[in-house]
Amino acid sequence: MDKLQSSLLELEKKLSETLQYQERQAEFDKVAKQRFDNNLEAFKSYYPALHKQITTFVPRKDFTVFVSPSGDGNYQPEGAPVPLYGNNPVEQSRQQVEKNTQKAQFGRSALYRGADAGTKADKRLHMQYMAKLAEKFKETVAEDEPLLDSLPAHYPTCIMFGVGLGYALSELLKAHTFDYLFVCEPDFETFYASLYCTDWEAIFTSADVQSGCVFLHIGVTYENFFQEIQNIYNDIGAFSLISSFCYQHTPGDKVNALIRTFFDHFFQIQLGYGFYNDAVTGIAHTIENFNTHHCPVFVPPPKKSQSLKSLTAYVVANGPSVDEAIDVLRENREDVVIFAAGTALSTLLKLGITPDFHVLVERPKNTYDVLVETTDINELKKLNLLAVDVMYPEVSPLYQWAGLGLKGPEASSVLAQFEYLKVHQTLVGSMFCASPLVANTALSFATMMGFGEIYMFGVDNGYPMSGQSHSEHSIYLDPGYKNRYMANPDAPHILEGNLSGQVKATTLMLQAKQQMETLVKAYPHIQFYNVGSGAKVAGTEPLTVDDILCVPLKQHKEQVVEDIKTRFFSELVINDPEQAVGIEELESLCDYLLEIAHRPYSTRQEASDLLRAQARVVFAYRGRKFGHLFHVIKGTLLYFHGPLISLLYMYADEKKSLGWFAEAMAVWIDCIKAMRADYKHAWNKRCEYSLEEILYLKSLTDK
Repeated sequence: MDKLQSSLLELEKKLSETLQYQERQAEFDKVAKQRFDNNLEAFKSYYPALHKQITTFVPRKDFTVFVSPSGDGNYQPEGAPVPLYGNNPVEQSRQQVEKNTQKAQFGRSALYRGADAGTKADKRLHMQYMAKLAEKFKETVAEDEPLLDSLPAHYPTCIMFGVGLGYALSELLKAHTFDYLFVCEPDFETFYASLYCTDWEAIFTSADVQSGCVFLHIGVTYENFFQEIQNIYNDIGAFSLISSFCYQHTPGDKVNALIRTFFDHFFQIQLGYGFYNDAVTGIAHTIENFNTHHCPVFVPPPKKSQSLKSLTAYVVANGPSVDEAIDVLRENREDVVIFAAGTALSTLLKLGITPDFHVLVERPKNTYDVLVETTDINELKKLNLLAVDVMYPEVSPLYQWAGLGLKGPEASSVLAQFEYLKVHQTLVGSMFCASPLVANTALSFATMMGFGEIYMFGVDNGYPMSGQSHSEHSIYLDPGYKNRYMANPDAPHILEGNLSGQVKATTLMLQAKQQMETLVKAYPHIQFYNVGSGAKVAGTEPLTVDDILCVPLKQHKEQVVEDIKTRFFSELVINDPEQAVGIEELESLCDYLLEIAHRPYSTRQEASDLLRAQARVVFAYRGRKFGHLFHVIKGTLLYFHGPLISLLYMYADEKKSLGWFAEAMAVWIDCIKAMRADYKHAWNKRCEYSLEEILYLKSLTDK
């Protein structure tokens, strides 16, 4: 009887628990349904594209958000062995937030501590003031100063990897505010479940009140995650990510992959801004190239243009794998259009192969110096040049014909686009993924012209593990030049090989490869072949030279080349250039930046707000008249703002940080004044940064 009574009591207890659970679930369902509907309206207002995804999303058949003993929602992702949370999701999330904010993980840009001799000797305005900033940090900021390791009430940026059901995000925002909040959740269904549990409207409203920005990356894969991040910092500025509190809420392979991708690419956020002198000399070069030398501008055809679909292009760079393909290049040269990238020209000419287009990209005078020193001028006069608008102006007259693409994003390109629009009532596009290396430029030209198939030779984006840097026929290995033209031996990155094994790459090579992959992905209707043993480029078909098949050209190649020159290039003149460059507008912009810089502040957040206000003023110029001024100022602004923001939030002592910030800010103020005074004199001056100067500055740096 005792045993029976015990069983009945146990059964009664379970029945009671079941009834209590059903009551909790019914109550939760009622509240959750209303919360879901409210969230839908919020997303419709704030994120209409994501709202559309939500309304068309169909969860799996057994999808459910079930109530926990605490009364909060819980959820078990597909394939997961257990639910996301235990018995009390909110309390569990609160404890996690407390732990992660007390011992925070930060992504920060470095402070510049002392400029090398080469930087100090570089007379360009930007380099001079960056050297002064570095020296200021060295003089004032103690290297052994305790670092800030807990999250303050305000921080510039938060990146949350894995939002779960949103509880941790809500808890985090109760005690902390951010200028920029990035929410990255690779599992769309998990995010969908959060709409039943978290008041997203409150998150968006709070960001509005705090003048913050919320960026949602939902259902994103690690393959395209950083591209989305890159698009944002290109749009609003790298300062949005330069000092980031990084928080992983949920575990899992997908979330871990996002985190690895972010930190593997974090160095890119701090590179490639361009800077004031580059922008201004680019304007001068562009005006002279179009107005004095009358180079036509490249007008890209529609992306799916059929005009060259039946033709093949060879993009030839000077990587060591090009030596594997010499016979193929010789055999097929009359049946394909050959683009020679940079120093690949001398290699091809030495082998008796005349390219149809020589491609160049660098703007300094040393591009001209190298050409005239290493190439027969009479040979150049027989060639066609493809370059970018910022090319050193003495280069194009060396060739039979020269056409220029708009490099973009550049001050000069925006100026040229505005002038072209005034005359032709249409916007001429800039080159896509055309940097950082000349092989990128060559591949961009061939791709945007619309060739049906493109073969890449010597586009290695890396060195063999044995160490060879270029073709054995390259000027880099020529006894007469190898002491003057040296390849960069610093190759810290290991990349997967195209055919097998691995290659080592410099940071620029890694960036070049990533840009090529973005380009290839954007043109899925073109067949790309990567020939030889360089680095693998995602989206291209790896080939050995023995696998190459070439279809005979059915028309005269000379006529194909002439058709390209007449069909894709148009005249461009920049009228009244002194008025077009906007001298008075730049002076007004600098005056506004100086006024902001002199506003009072007494906290980290107030100091950070000054920098954000400056950035927003500069970024507001995009897409408007004098939009090129955005690019004139942007690069140098970001090179200063990165370490300034990091300085504010790097050290534990706020008072000391503000004192150091004030001294560093004074250098930035002097730089703004210098740009204001310089622009009216510099806008039409060529870059005279010669080969001799480069070698001299390098020698100082190496000492």
